[in-house]
Order: sequence, then structure tokens, then C-alpha cells
Amino acid sequence: MTGPSQTRRSLWVSILVWGAALGAAALLGLVGLAKWIAYRPSPVHTLVTAAEIEAEDARLERMGLVLRDGSFLKEHPFQPPWTSHSLLIPSTWSGPGRSPKVRADLLLADLDVLQPVMTRAYGGWDSAAAHGWNWSQWFGDWRKRLAARGNAEISLDEAFAPMDRLLAFQRDNHTQIPLNRSTSDGSQTAVLAATPAAPCTDIRAGDRRFPIDANDAGQQVRTAKLWTTGETSFANASYISFPGSYGVPQAVQCGNWIGLQPVGARRLRLFSILRKLWVNALDRDRPRIERIGDDVVYARLPTFDSSHYEGVSREGWAQREPGDRVLIVDLRNNDGGEAGYGLNVLKGWIDQRRMVSFDSIGSQITSSCLYAALKWGYPDSNGNGRMQELLNRMAQPYPPGCPRSVDTTPSRWTYLQHRFEPKPRDMRIIALVNSRCASDCEWMTEELASLPETIVTGTNTYGVCQMIQPGYSVLPHTGLRYRIALGRSDPYGDDRSVDGYGLDVDVVLPDVDRLGRGSMRELAAVVARR
Repeated sequence: MTGPSQTRRSLWVSILVWGAALGAAALLGLVGLAKWIAYRPSPVHTLVTAAEIEAEDARLERMGLVLRDGSFLKEHPFQPPWTSHSLLIPSTWSGPGRSPKVRADLLLADLDVLQPVMTRAYGGWDSAAAHGWNWSQWFGDWRKRLAARGNAEISLDEAFAPMDRLLAFQRDNHTQIPLNRSTSDGSQTAVLAATPAAPCTDIRAGDRRFPIDANDAGQQVRTAKLWTTGETSFANASYISFPGSYGVPQAVQCGNWIGLQPVGARRLRLFSILRKLWVNALDRDRPRIERIGDDVVYARLPTFDSSHYEGVSREGWAQREPGDRVLIVDLRNNDGGEAGYGLNVLKGWIDQRRMVSFDSIGSQITSSCLYAALKWGYPDSNGNGRMQELLNRMAQPYPPGCPRSVDTTPSRWTYLQHRFEPKPRDMRIIALVNSRCASDCEWMTEELASLPETIVTGTNTYGVCQMIQPGYSVLPHTGLRYRIALGRSDPYGDDRSVDGYGLDVDVVLPDVDRLGRGSMRELAAVVARR
């Protein structure tokens, strides 16, 4: 029986929890309002003055950068003829507009910039066309919609509804037009209540029904192992992943309807948001390597950026010992960035010479004259070295008219080749991932998975590694910044959907987002016996 004091204590705990949640929500709202006020639409910029061109050249020179082909900026950055210095703007120009509305006539004018840019540089242009997408008709329909609205101010949802159509046809979690309207759609994982006895044809989620493409392996039900805390062995399981926009998983039709049990962060979205706010506020999520058992080592790799890695001391980190049996590489909630940060942490623990390189995965990267200008806007922490590389690329000769060109690197390894086949004396590697592991985090997962001693556990990753190489620019008339993928990869080698579906796991962990040290030791014990 519950006593009065326990009831009151429970009530106060509930009040505190909900108070914290509401406080966080209010804080997020205030931050959003402050950002909106600070980034009202800037005046239209389409002309760069001679003084601005000279000032930008001087700024780059003070940074020690060398301009090898004249001035950095051109007078008309958003008009043809398109060159390697098109789209570049002065660093002194104000930030992007973030108004919730946009003038239809201004966006209509911006399509005259967006279309030639996407034609020459969008990494998904050819793949969409190959699957039946009509680019000319799409842009034409978009222009008609905007022209019908005259100079009216319309919502971003209305203005960019055609982008929703494109991204529904070809999922692309790197492309976002504009940046202040999120269209990214990460994966969610659900376990089937029974093994299918027939091919699966439909998903029911969020009280809606979605067909499963029989020709797309990324949409199919997978077989894997399942492990829950306290168990001493793996069980067999069937699971499926699909975009979070579908809604809460309910059932999958495989002849009969089979119930779905969602796993991972999609069940705990509010908790996950609050936890991330708490961690960021205390600045506690840093890379580290520590021993959590006699023969079990834990390596934490947070988001790959300078704010998490620079200035971190290795003092006190665990050192490799002959008896180490399991290394857990925790990639949960890693949003990506520069995977080199993570590789540096793992030096001495993993033989990186045996891991696949980026080139081994295979890719198609656009290489028109606009590539370097679009990469210039990437929020990168590589400093002057990377900037000089881009300036050197701008100085290369390009054909007149800046035609579309693509550099193709053949694949020498695919994720389908991943097998957990360790030798008896090998130290096992557990790659711990969840639906928040994205971009370079997924690349790190592929690198680890190329080693036979690696087992991938958790839930499917976010799914933002098929359309790759983000490039940034601005729509000049509306002042809206945008991002497009400049390349495409095929992680599995069979053209299956990965963006929005993620990379598969060997072992599904229903408690992946709550897995603590005790559970990790238990998981390591099961893996060590295999």
C-alpha cells in the first residue's frame, strides 16, 4: 500500500519533472523568438561594389590566403555567366532572413538562381531523373504556383511545398531549402511481434497506411538478433525501419497484420531533448576512454566538432592492456561533423589500416565550377588549410558555361559485406548506435563495420549518408540560406534507400538510449563469448 507521504513525494516529483519540461520548452521558445528577431530578412543583395570586392581580397590576404585567379568576389554573383566565383558574397553582408513568411514574387525571382545551381551542382539530380523525375516540369509548376500569388507574403510551408514533393520522391536529409524550414526525416526502428510468414507489403503508422516498395531493400523487414538487459544470450528477431514522419509504428502487413513495438529515441523524444539540453548546459559530453570492467573498455565519441574535441586532455584515459576483450564505441546521439576527430581518439585501440577508407565506399560527386563556392559556405573548422584548398580549386580552368560534371569513384566495399566474424583472440568491438547517429557518425559506423571483429548494435542510424557533401548558398532576393547535397553514395551497393532508413544493426537493443554501464558490461559479456 502507498502511504500519504509517498503519494505526496510522488506528486512533487511529477510536478518537478513537468516543471522542468515546461521550463525547457519555454526556454526553447524564447531562444527561437530571439533568433527570429535577430535575423529578420536582410535587404536584397544582388550587386557587389568595387569597395566590397577590394575589402574582401584584403581580408583573405590578412588571413594568409593566396588568391591565384584575381579577386575573390564578382560584381554579379547570382547572374550568368556562371564561374567558380559565382555565389560568393562579402563576409560583411548581414545574416540570412528567418521570417516565417516570404514574398512570392521574390522567391519566383530566386528560382532563376536556384535552377541553374541545382542543374550544375545537385548530387541527386541524375538519380532522380533516372527514376522518372521531370526537373523542367517541377520548376515550371513551382513558378506557376508563385506567379499566381503575385507579391503576397506566403508561409514557408506554402512557398516551399514543391520541395516536399521532391524529398518525398527522393529522400535526401542533407538538402534543406531553406535552412530555416526543417525537412530532415530520420529513421525509426520497430520490432515485429512475430516472424513474417509472407512478404510484407504495407506499414501502418500514425493511423495511416504506407506501401512497402518490393524493389527497395531498404524498406524491407530485416532479420537480426535482439538483446535486452539481464539476458545472457541473443534472441532472434525481425525488425523494420522507416522515416519518423510516418508517425508512431503500429503494425506491418505480411499476409496478416503483425504488431510493431517501437524502440529507441522515438519513444522518448521529450526525454531525449531534455537530456541533450542538460548535457550541453553542463558541457559534460566529451570524448573519453575509460575502463568499465576488468576486460571491458568504453570509448565515448560525441558529435565530431571542435567544441567537443579541442582542448580535451587524454590524461587519465584507459590504456590498452593485453587482456582487453571488448571495446565499446559509443556513437549514440552523434550528429556527425568531421570523422577524423573520432579516428584520432581511437588511435592505439583499433588497427585503422585495416578499415575501409572513404574512397572505398564509392561516390558520385558533382565537380562543376560551382562546387568550391558552395563548399566555401560549409560551417567547417578545418581553418586556413581547407580554405586555401577551395581557393586553389576555384583557380582551376573550367569549361565555358560551367556545365554539369560528376566525378565517380567505384565502390570497393559495401555495407552488405559486413560480417561479425572475429578470430578467437581478437578484441571484440561493439559499435553502439541509435537513430541520432548521423552523417559522419554513419561513416564512422561503416569504417568500424568493415572490421570482422565489429558488431553493430542499437537501432538503425538516422539515415543521412546517401546524399552527401553538403554545400551552402543564399537565395539573393529573399535572403534565405539553403543547403544542397553535392554528391551521392551507395553504402549497400544495391541502390536501396538509406536516407531516412539508416544503416542496419546486427543486434537490436530496445534499451539503447538508456543503456548504462551495468548493461554495457552484460552486453560485452555476451559478445565476448561469440
